[in-house]
Amino acid sequence: MENKIKNTGKNSLLDGISIIKRNGNTDQKYTNPSTKPTNVEGHYPRFMLHGAINLLKEDLRELSIILESFVPSLDKIGIQLNQTNSLIKEIITGTEIFRRLKGISQVELLPFAFKQVPWFTRYTHSCLTFVFGEYVVNKLEKSLKFNPVDQEAIKLCFLIHDLGHGPFSHLTERAFKKPRGRGGKIPKEYDHEYWTIILLNELKDQLFDIKENPYLKKKLNESERFNLNVFSRAIKIISKEDNSLFTQLLSSQVDLDRLSNYLGDRLVVNAILEDDDVKNETMVKHLSSSTDVVDNLKRIMNNFCVLEKDENGNRCKPYMAIHEDAVSPLIHYLLDRHIIRYYLLKHYRREASNNLLEKILLRSQQLVRSNQIDLLGKTDLLIQTWLFGNHTEAEFVEMDDQLLFNQIRKWGKNTKDEILRDLTLRFTAHNFFHAYSCEKNGKPFPPGKENVEKTKKYVAKEMKRKAFSNINEELLGEYYFTYDETTSKPYHVDKDEIMILTSNKKVKKLSKYIKDTKSELGELLLNSEFERYLFIVPTEINL
Repeated sequence: MENKIKNTGKNSLLDGISIIKRNGNTDQKYTNPSTKPTNVEGHYPRFMLHGAINLLKEDLRELSIILESFVPSLDKIGIQLNQTNSLIKEIITGTEIFRRLKGISQVELLPFAFKQVPWFTRYTHSCLTFVFGEYVVNKLEKSLKFNPVDQEAIKLCFLIHDLGHGPFSHLTERAFKKPRGRGGKIPKEYDHEYWTIILLNELKDQLFDIKENPYLKKKLNESERFNLNVFSRAIKIISKEDNSLFTQLLSSQVDLDRLSNYLGDRLVVNAILEDDDVKNETMVKHLSSSTDVVDNLKRIMNNFCVLEKDENGNRCKPYMAIHEDAVSPLIHYLLDRHIIRYYLLKHYRREASNNLLEKILLRSQQLVRSNQIDLLGKTDLLIQTWLFGNHTEAEFVEMDDQLLFNQIRKWGKNTKDEILRDLTLRFTAHNFFHAYSCEKNGKPFPPGKENVEKTKKYVAKEMKRKAFSNINEELLGEYYFTYDETTSKPYHVDKDEIMILTSNKKVKKLSKYIKDTKSELGELLLNSEFERYLFIVPTEINL
């Protein structure tokens, strides 16, 4: 495969398909982003020690410090950081199971690809989601008709919904579902939803089980019994053993988790908007400003409503809807979320850096599971257990990004496996892979299975010639070539749609409302689709 167009980055593949070289290296051009978040990274030394809470007079100060970067936006939305109850306070400040989220990246390796992007963690995201959820639940208190236990349980769910994430969040889940024989499914030993339930039950025992801890009060007082009931109820809700109203608040196209991400991610991606590739994307021009994002959130959250009649006026189970007054900001939110997620957070450079880490995880796991541990070199026993997949909840709690970083550095110096050594040295040097976009007539185009295989064989042959004469080409193809196909729509009409309550008390699906009102922006929402077909290969390979 030879370069037919020199110095332009465009190479001919087959059947009129072009492959456009995208830079996979860390960007050094921009050093002063327009927005400099302060505590978005979520690491707060004053809260790392048990008992530090005694230094504070009111625990509402905890959230104001944790969410320091978001306080001005929260004020504009109308969200006040209220004093938390004893259960929330104890989980945030006194439990290692929750505080471990300070070491789990929310945005995977985005700060590696863009040096000026802040390190946003699951800890900060969870606290922000809790604040959003508390605001909406309190506002809808009369309509929701929750009993006191249910009301506090659903608030708690917003805080603890991501408890089971492992190192680098979804990155490790994606990596470990790829090997043959797993059918593209995430093995439960790495599935964050599975671990969330495990850790919630462990946390419940730590907080309330007097049989496990004789130093807990032998008899719970009324407040503690209430907290136990709240916690037990929250576990059932997160386990999806409850009704659709709970589910909509936690998991839908406009749930509180996504709204929290909307604010956090918009702040994080400011620096990426300066990238030349991004500026040329037509869809990115539709992205709302940071100020407009706050206004969109304010109007959406203030226009949530609970309905008990369907589109045809028939009585049904209570469900969440949004008043017509917030349709425009709702459409902006859906488009913005799509743009942020696929055009910014999934930028070529992040995908290339993520891909290298995924290959490191897969290679190290292969060595562990094929009983070639001696080739790994110096390996932490905890990492070894995690790679094998037989870790306990106590061991899982100790896993975070930094532990994995440290292990990768050790492998780079000590491993006897040629492939793992090469991959880890590339990673520590930030020599990430490059991505090539497959296009036809200037638009994304799938290259076809035959072309994918041909390119993979070419890359393997080149890697063998350049660096790995003693390793077979099939193995090199597995670790030095990736074909990544991504398609997505900003709004899905084929599953639970967002319901709109019109000013004349009619109920309509959002898609029907858009068609009836002939909204131009709404049509863009319904007809947009993201497509990208990437070849990801080492920097020294030219396609």
